[in-house]
Amino acid sequence: MSVTRKSLHRRCTHCGLPIPGVAAANQETLFCCHACRLAAMIVGKQQEQGPASCHLLRLGFGTLLAMNIMMISLLMYSGSIEEHTLPAFRMVLLVLSLLALIVLLPPFIKGSLQEMKSFHILIAGGSLTAFGVSAFNTLSGTGELFFDTATMLPVLVTFGTFIESSAKRRASDLLESLDSLLPASAKRITCSGLEEVTTALLQPGDMIRVHPGERIPVDGCIMEGNTTIEEAPFTGEFLPRLCGPGDNVIAGTVNGTGSLVVIARQTGDDLLLNNIAEMIDTAWCNPSTAECIAERAAKLFIPLVLIIAAGSLVVWAAAGDPAQGCLSALAVLVVACPCTIGIATPLATTLSVARAARSGIVVRGGRTMETAGTIDHIYFDKTGTITAGCPVILETITTDPDVEPLELLGRLAALESASEHALARAILTFTRDQGIETGTVRGVQVHPGRGISGMVTWRGRTCEVTAGTSDFAGTCKRPVKGPWTVIDVVWEGKTRGHVLLTDRMRTDAGQTVKALHSQNITSAILSGDRYLAALAMAEQCGIKRVEAPCRPEEKLAVITMAIAAGEKLAMVGDGINDAPALAAADVGIAFGAGMELARQAGNVIMFSDQLQQIPWLIGLSRYTGKIIKQNFAWSFLYNAIALGAAAAGLLHPLLAAVAMVVSSLTVLGNSLRVMNFPEMEPASLPQLYSASALPAENA
Repeated sequence: MSVTRKSLHRRCTHCGLPIPGVAAANQETLFCCHACRLAAMIVGKQQEQGPASCHLLRLGFGTLLAMNIMMISLLMYSGSIEEHTLPAFRMVLLVLSLLALIVLLPPFIKGSLQEMKSFHILIAGGSLTAFGVSAFNTLSGTGELFFDTATMLPVLVTFGTFIESSAKRRASDLLESLDSLLPASAKRITCSGLEEVTTALLQPGDMIRVHPGERIPVDGCIMEGNTTIEEAPFTGEFLPRLCGPGDNVIAGTVNGTGSLVVIARQTGDDLLLNNIAEMIDTAWCNPSTAECIAERAAKLFIPLVLIIAAGSLVVWAAAGDPAQGCLSALAVLVVACPCTIGIATPLATTLSVARAARSGIVVRGGRTMETAGTIDHIYFDKTGTITAGCPVILETITTDPDVEPLELLGRLAALESASEHALARAILTFTRDQGIETGTVRGVQVHPGRGISGMVTWRGRTCEVTAGTSDFAGTCKRPVKGPWTVIDVVWEGKTRGHVLLTDRMRTDAGQTVKALHSQNITSAILSGDRYLAALAMAEQCGIKRVEAPCRPEEKLAVITMAIAAGEKLAMVGDGINDAPALAAADVGIAFGAGMELARQAGNVIMFSDQLQQIPWLIGLSRYTGKIIKQNFAWSFLYNAIALGAAAAGLLHPLLAAVAMVVSSLTVLGNSLRVMNFPEMEPASLPQLYSASALPAENA
């Protein structure tokens, strides 16, 4: 079953990639580029077997004719044909070429009419010019023949476009692989037992039975059962995750050995699976700076080639050799290769976004992928980013002799039940495990990065409770100091106590910072927590700079000032208080396990909690940038040399056709190397992601 995802863009009829600027409601047949249009015209559209057979037959017949024309032409070039039979052979070539062009050229002529700036103009124009000159020379009985060029050019280009279309299809296959993750049906628990229904009929609140080995059909929470969940398509982590009651699960992941009861939270269009597909769609429709430059260069290329061809014809004619002028102009039309500029560069970015998604990272656009490789500084949030996000309570200190620790924790837990912060989860887990009575709350106000307040009722007594930093709570100087997080609890205008919490550093934090340093990227902690707590974590993982405590607006100010000073920077975070800074940074990296607002603000989404994915992504971005630069360099170098040689009469039109196709395939093959970027190797992070350790140029 395919995922029924909401898409803002129409997809290419052939390769399946989204087409920027075309609304999903548009029902006409559309193609993203000339390669897909030509491939579809020859092999038929997807699932059209009848037309496909017809077009393949046409292509095979045209190729057979072109090969025979080539063989006869080689015999004529070598002098193997007797002089008195040459006119007959020339007429045979004329007839065979006419038939071959009738079969092979319609896709190119149609493409020329539909896209006046397309390279179809050069292919159709070059082929028809070669045929026209050859036909005139055949009928007049003098001059060179270029029937082999006229017919082999569309054959060679067709072969190249199939390679190009297949390369684009590799990127689109990512979305098809996502489609296959959602099961076709699910076992819904009802009053009368289990009923099997299609996944599309499931609604939030439904209870689903998931047997061992089955895919989970909804985003939800485990209500019953213990198991392991395989989440590799989402997180890039191939080790299964141990799960039990209270743990969240994602649609499309695979249940291990345990039988589960899952309550649905999101279904249909709201599934994370569908949101990932839509984000990748949108990313492919947001071009990078390099893509925009390539597109502008490709638009200028066709007129430039026509001017060079016309200039070559005029110059040679003025020099008294109009025949050489025709030959040179024809070679110019044939050898020009705009697709190396206009297609291969965007393809490299598209494949790069797909490669990142394969490792559980969604990059929102080619510009973001390009920028990630240029950053020189990274700011990390502390709680839930540098730390594992699983704080535990160290101590509860009451400062009011009339307040018991049970009341302090009970009121605080009631207040924190309205928050999604990691500290709130720690308090709720502790009170639940200790069996502490929790009050009820209303009128809650959350102040990101500072604290929370609301009316709490505990054992029949209601009062306004405020909890958070000392500045927010308005408490006096704390009696405790140390590298831990402190929550001050106040009600009725008086400080009632403090709750001390600590969190452990992520196991890969130190390696990640070391890997970033090997990439010449400096790091800093930008935290809303106390300075001593942030400093302790910074010292453990090797970060030298700490900015704390910072409210959300202060985090934003730090990021804004750094950008104004010329820094290229990234912000990594997972909470509401990180959202402004994530949105302002050149690259905002949000962990998928974090708050929804953080995920929306970030332009890079990581669905795992593996910090080592950050230097890996930067390495991928730099590798992609290197490939794009190689493509640009090759495109300009090839076209400059080839067009110059063709205009100077040094390149035969047939060799020009072969050179054009080889050039296109060279750049396409170079772009495809992006998909072979190595997986993460945690044990060798610093070595893998250093600039000197990127995949070899000739890999």
